Amino acid sequence: MNKKTNLFLISILITFGLFIYLIIHHYSVKLGLSSSSLCTINEKLNCDAAATSSFSEILGIPVALLGGIFSFLLFSFVLFLKLDWMERSVYALYTLRFMLAVGAVTSLVMGVISVFIINVGCPFCMGTYVFSFLNLFLGWNLFKSQEKLNAQNYFSEYRSHLIFLVAIPILAWTFSAMIQQKFGLDEVKRLIPEKLMQWQSSPEQSFSLTDGLVRQGTESKIVLVEFADFKCSHCKTASKTIELFLQGNPQVTFIYKPWPLDGTCNKTIPSKGDGSRCTLAAWALCAEKTQKRGWDVHHWIFSKQNELNEVSDLKPFLVELEQDLGIDTAAISQCADTSETYDIIARTSDEGARAQVQGTPTIYMNGKKLAYGQFLDVLKAAAAEIK
Repeated sequence: MNKKTNLFLISILITFGLFIYLIIHHYSVKLGLSSSSLCTINEKLNCDAAATSSFSEILGIPVALLGGIFSFLLFSFVLFLKLDWMERSVYALYTLRFMLAVGAVTSLVMGVISVFIINVGCPFCMGTYVFSFLNLFLGWNLFKSQEKLNAQNYFSEYRSHLIFLVAIPILAWTFSAMIQQKFGLDEVKRLIPEKLMQWQSSPEQSFSLTDGLVRQGTESKIVLVEFADFKCSHCKTASKTIELFLQGNPQVTFIYKPWPLDGTCNKTIPSKGDGSRCTLAAWALCAEKTQKRGWDVHHWIFSKQNELNEVSDLKPFLVELEQDLGIDTAAISQCADTSETYDIIARTSDEGARAQVQGTPTIYMNGKKLAYGQFLDVLKAAAAEIK
């Protein structure tokens, strides 16, 4: 019995560990801090896309947080019974069985949603589903009772078990509120209605659907446009948020408009810089034009931003770019020196000036400026307004 109980406790601990990872990942995504996720393998096995879906939260509480607290309390419940810190009554045993059944049923429901609705699988989420059923298998007969349950006593003399169950959503709500307050997410949440009103009432701008890097969505209802600079640290953070948003919303078309903060190629900027910001924009545009690898270069540049910001001569990085991505940098370099490429940057700069872009990143959804668009919750809320 002890060996089986210990195995049961280990199984619950593994479940809890998986939920801890998913909780950290969920809030990293909301804060735009998530880089390559450990459990993001491809488009179909993608924790990032799962974390951005509308099913990742219930009433604003992450499903992962509910699952984590549920697993921790389940572990505590079993441990108390094992150590005889809790009376091994029929009510305790039925409560434990009820928790195991709820965990398994919830996993089944979330699995169906994942496969048939959002069409994305989250490997660590799948791990929690598997272990929920394993917990059910290990614990169902381990803590069975021959006595019949008296409902009246359960809600009176043994109501402590009921309180134990009610504590799960209460604790989840409390921890969620604490985390959101600590990282400023509660402030963003409060500002969402205001930012949506500003977005809806702002004048609609007209943008070229071809100038820039274009990521075509599966539908045409939502077009997201970003004016950004590759050496801008806020743009790097925004790029992660937008990427996560697009993974969870493949119907959205996204256009990256180069807006270098350098008067060398952007006449709306009063002072000229060293030209490196212009060169990076040209590299991304030319990688797309010559090899259809513009987005790969876009992601690569942002991943190397700290190193690139320290230099003005970018030529040594062409070797590294070719090694990392396996692309023809000679073709990119040749294209980047043409007036045609700089004409595109000039046009996107003019577009930004007409739309009254004053800094980077500046984001527009369906032609209207979306303040705080670098936050995932704001992007999701605006997209939800478009029927």
